[in-house]
Amino acid sequence: MSKLASRSVAGQLKVLGLALVLLFPIVAVASLTTINSEGRNIQALTLAYGPAFDANNAVLIDMTEANAGWSQLMGGSAPLTRYRLKQGIVATDLANVERALRSPSMPADSRAHYLTLLNRQRTAVDAWFRAAKAAEDDLAGTLSRRNVLEAETMDKFRVFRDGNRDLFEAIRRERDAAREGSRDSVQLVVVILVVALVLAMAIVLAGWRLLQRSVSGPLERLRSVVERQRDGDRDALADTDSGALEVRTLAADFNGLTHANRILEEQQSVVLRAHQLALDVARVVPGAPNLDTALHNVCAMLGEGLSVDRVLLYTHDESGAIDQRTQWHRHDLPDLPVLPPSLAGEVKAVGDELRRQASVFVLSDFLHEEVQTQERAQRFYRATGATSLLMVPVGIGEQGLGVLSLMTVDSPRRWRRYEIQAVQQCAGYVAQSIVDLRLRELREVQFDQLTALDRQKTDFMATVSHELRTPLTSINGYLELLEDGDYGVVSTPQRGALDIIGRNANRLRGLIEDLLVLNKIEATGLESSTEDVAVDGLVQGVADLLRPVADAAGVTLVVEPIDPDLQIRVDRGQLERSLINLGSNAVKFTPSGGRATIGAAQADGRVVVTVADTGIGIPEKDLPQLFGRFFRASNATAAAIPGTGLGLAIVRAIVEGHGGELQISSVEGEGTVIRVVLPTGNDRTLSTV
Repeated sequence: MSKLASRSVAGQLKVLGLALVLLFPIVAVASLTTINSEGRNIQALTLAYGPAFDANNAVLIDMTEANAGWSQLMGGSAPLTRYRLKQGIVATDLANVERALRSPSMPADSRAHYLTLLNRQRTAVDAWFRAAKAAEDDLAGTLSRRNVLEAETMDKFRVFRDGNRDLFEAIRRERDAAREGSRDSVQLVVVILVVALVLAMAIVLAGWRLLQRSVSGPLERLRSVVERQRDGDRDALADTDSGALEVRTLAADFNGLTHANRILEEQQSVVLRAHQLALDVARVVPGAPNLDTALHNVCAMLGEGLSVDRVLLYTHDESGAIDQRTQWHRHDLPDLPVLPPSLAGEVKAVGDELRRQASVFVLSDFLHEEVQTQERAQRFYRATGATSLLMVPVGIGEQGLGVLSLMTVDSPRRWRRYEIQAVQQCAGYVAQSIVDLRLRELREVQFDQLTALDRQKTDFMATVSHELRTPLTSINGYLELLEDGDYGVVSTPQRGALDIIGRNANRLRGLIEDLLVLNKIEATGLESSTEDVAVDGLVQGVADLLRPVADAAGVTLVVEPIDPDLQIRVDRGQLERSLINLGSNAVKFTPSGGRATIGAAQADGRVVVTVADTGIGIPEKDLPQLFGRFFRASNATAAAIPGTGLGLAIVRAIVEGHGGELQISSVEGEGTVIRVVLPTGNDRTLSTV
């Protein structure tokens, strides 16, 4: 039995069919024997019961074969149309059953019952073929859907088998009843028929057990393995030693698929590690403190991540001279010496060639016969001892920066595509890092140089301003002596000259004072001592200082009414200096007959001091540069109005140092309005400029 169970399903069905076919002659002999001794009964048996019985058995056999063919189709080993061919044969068998049951020799009272059982069997046959067709059409569907359709088909087959058995039993009972009438004459034939029936049932039962052992059982175990695989048990394998040949073949194919999936998962894991390596390099390299550390980290990560023996990274300048050499190797390998000049001179050429071709240089075995004939490869082999090599260019755009090489020294190596891609990505990160770090170093050098230059400028300005004040003091002193007549009587023309000298000395003193203030602000910031200051008193004091100048220039100086309770916490001297600068500008740039106005008010919790004039105004194109040092409006320069261009720069520094802001609006030819907006809060801290 075990040998038969290991054969193909088709072979097993052939054996079962042959055993069933052997029963037919026995039934035929028994039928011929009873014809002579039993008239009507024999006629009924031969024309109705016998043919109906045989045809019904044929239905069972053909449906069984159709079911077996369908099972093979679902297993993937049977032709697509094999079981479909049985549909017409089964229909013919059913027609034969119906024809026998409609025989005139059939009792009329039994005919309706038999036809009812036959119609139920025919309905079950049609339902099974529809279910089998639906399962076949869903072969490409999901496993769960296929299982549901296969289960439905097997249920339809059991319904058919039950209907076939009911009809079988009904015919057998009538046949036995007919035989009972002629038992005395056909005893021997009856015994033979009974034995034949028992044998048929035994064959059917044996066939069922055989199919269960060779098909159903192994398929159930295979399904269990599939479920284990679905649940994550990748080591679960199907049994290839038991079951029919088709089932064992299916199990072997399943095991092969499992092995292939396992290899694919391992390859995917390696590919993911290679991509992760590139991401780690992209994350680590930008954070390196300097170029040497960045390049060493890249070489170490590539060497350990790809399990190579050596990593060499050469960078060069525009002329091709090597300016950076970084290497990593296994702990048991020595450092490589510097490349010989013959190879060092080719680094740039090799990198440029690879970049032009947008490719890499891959050599799996330096000891291969074809490789041994290449002079460059052999020189590299002698210099490094490498047995395999992967060389990738390093560069950005049209700029070549160097060459990155990965080597093995113990055995040849096949370089995988994902490894090459990972190294190319890392080479790109290296190139970007080289450029970024070099730019950062250059910026640091430039920053240091600019800082030193600014410090020198500040020191120079302080020195020059101090050195100018000393001779200026002497000039003013002797000027006063001359004006007082200590050196003799001064004539009118001489006094005019002395006045010119005095005015220019005062202008020079103002310029020096402004330079000293700006230099002090830039060097140490504003050193302020704040106090609560009455705004009306502050503004009135500034107006008193400016009034003589305004009267001399023919300009009306107006102080608008200010709330006497309005106070602000500021450094009085600094704010007064800024308002004097603004007021003197308003007077200076206003022609005779014009007006300059100073006022103050509180708005939105802040104090706004306004200085307005009806002077020459400022061209719109000059407004963005107005607060720059030494900048003067173009119309002021054209009108030869004296000034240094430092006043507004000082005013802005003082106002912003107090946490305020300057607002300016001007129309050329109509006048200018400047607003000093300052906070009033006592908790404000002065900022340093």
